[in-house]
Amino acid sequence: MKENQHSIDRQLYILSFSKVFKDLATGMLLFFIPLYAARLDAGIIAEMPAVLKAGIATAAFGIANSISQPFMGRLSDRLNRRKDFLVVGYVIYTLLCLSYPYTSSLESLTVLRVIQGIAIGATVPAIVAMVTHLSTSSVRGQAIGIYSSLRGFAFGIGSIIAGGILAISNFDVGFYICGFLVLATLLLVQFFVKETAPPPQPEEPKTADHANQKEYYVLAVAIFMMMVGITIVLSLLPAYQQRLQTGEFFLSLAVSAYVISRIVFQTPMGILSDRIERKWIIISGIAVNALIVVGLGHVIHIEELIILRIMQGISMAAVETPLMALAVDMTGGHSTGSRISVITGAQAAGMATGPLFGGILAGYVSFETPFHICAILILASGVLILKGVHTENIRERTP
Repeated sequence: MKENQHSIDRQLYILSFSKVFKDLATGMLLFFIPLYAARLDAGIIAEMPAVLKAGIATAAFGIANSISQPFMGRLSDRLNRRKDFLVVGYVIYTLLCLSYPYTSSLESLTVLRVIQGIAIGATVPAIVAMVTHLSTSSVRGQAIGIYSSLRGFAFGIGSIIAGGILAISNFDVGFYICGFLVLATLLLVQFFVKETAPPPQPEEPKTADHANQKEYYVLAVAIFMMMVGITIVLSLLPAYQQRLQTGEFFLSLAVSAYVISRIVFQTPMGILSDRIERKWIIISGIAVNALIVVGLGHVIHIEELIILRIMQGISMAAVETPLMALAVDMTGGHSTGSRISVITGAQAAGMATGPLFGGILAGYVSFETPFHICAILILASGVLILKGVHTENIRERTP
């Protein structure tokens, strides 16, 4: 499949570019949904705080996404098919984007978000498996960095575009644009992306297959807590808007600042992790992010929020890319969808928990409380990696 052990298959670039339009739509929805949900009526609880409405709508997608990923990953491995999962997932995603303008309550929006989460849950393990099949261990950090950078670029500018759309138009127009963007990705995947296959399975003792299972869960806990710390701000966008006396466009800049800085540093961090110990890069990023999360709860100007989000993107690049590369190395290139879905599922669960965690504590305790608790848990996840992940001989068993 590849010309040599140090090259990256051209199909990786085709796959990454094909997803750009879908990721752009996802970035737009990341900004639209919390603000849109805050304006809807909730029939279950009267006088529900706006931050909690935003948290529920955002969390519904992430919870469904995280629960569905392990099942979809195992099914993809069992059927030995990945492209079909992308196509079906993007068809459903397109239809749901076009349905958002017709929601009139928080409950109906939440149902659509659950369905959309399941649809995307079908695509994530398949995509990670395809990226794995298109790279070798010696360039895996770089390959994941390239894929994540292209994905993150579209995701990052999505929030800026969403803020611009709301400044000149309305949510309905934004949702329709999202639908057509996902449709573009669907067509590109259908006609230009090829199916991939894992490398030949080597003969090795079955005990080796279970030796590092605990380490997957340690990595999953770390990525979960990092994502909670990053997405905690989403449900608090309405509160930030009031506290900082700022407009929707500047809020969109704060949301995008994290993603843009992350994509700038993802490929360099991936290349760095191919050359030195991935574990220590991950731990360093976790420690820095814990400090940043505390700061996010005490900003008094929009400029401070934007700067901290830029720093958070850099710290996340130091965690996400090396962590995914390390997890893929641990699989040996086989049953990647089912194994890595533990990590990607935890990532999605963190994206779901963050807004809900922030919405409940900020709505009923204090604005600063969720940030302080989250920072402590992030540091704890770093200690788990330090003590619980052993990287000896991992590279020896990877293709």
